[in-house]
Amino acid sequence: MRVSVIIPALNEEKNIEATLKAVRDQDYKGPIELIVADGHSTDKTVQIAERYANKVVMETTRTIAAGRNAGAKAASGDLLLYTDADTIVEKNWVRLMAGAFKDSEVVAAFGMIKPLGAHPIEKFMLNSSVWFAATFLNFLRMDYTYGNNMALRKSTFDKIGGFDIYLVTGEDTDIIKRIRKEGKVVFVPNAVAHYSIRRIREWGYRKYLWFHTKNFFMTLIFGKPAKKYEAVGR
Repeated sequence: MRVSVIIPALNEEKNIEATLKAVRDQDYKGPIELIVADGHSTDKTVQIAERYANKVVMETTRTIAAGRNAGAKAASGDLLLYTDADTIVEKNWVRLMAGAFKDSEVVAAFGMIKPLGAHPIEKFMLNSSVWFAATFLNFLRMDYTYGNNMALRKSTFDKIGGFDIYLVTGEDTDIIKRIRKEGKVVFVPNAVAHYSIRRIREWGYRKYLWFHTKNFFMTLIFGKPAKKYEAVGR
């Protein structure tokens, strides 16, 4: 099965090389097309990306949803796998995520996310809460998904029109809500992506958890995600 890994990026010169190396180090036996969708970075993000990616595409809307769509438009894979430019996927990530699609009814999958650089207690609390939310809400068909560890069947993605590029936040919840109408969405807990906690460090836990919990339900139930999501320490 052909796989396209898409990474949206904007001024991520400090982080993106580790992300790209992790994708290039996968144990997947099939072809992996690596695409970076850049929002016109003003640092060295593009130069770094060009050393590892098969394709670097530019987009002007400068929402992460627009970047995800720009990458998909350039993709030739049967599956679209998404992660972020400050995220490190484990060596078996592509293999495990792609494996979920052996079931022809599966149209989307999402894996487990774990924090980078967190203290042991933080890791336990964050990992436990994500695992519980992902498992429980997936059972209820109210998927708690995240764009840095997501896979979509390309044919179904095209059918539903991809991401809503005008959403500043909640684009991952929105697309899963729409794509679920076309088939199964599955949680793959062993497919792990390690994410940056720089937003937690800048915002604090109270603001971070409140924002994301509220935004998830506002997007899922009312279709009204937050319209502002400021960048944090690059």
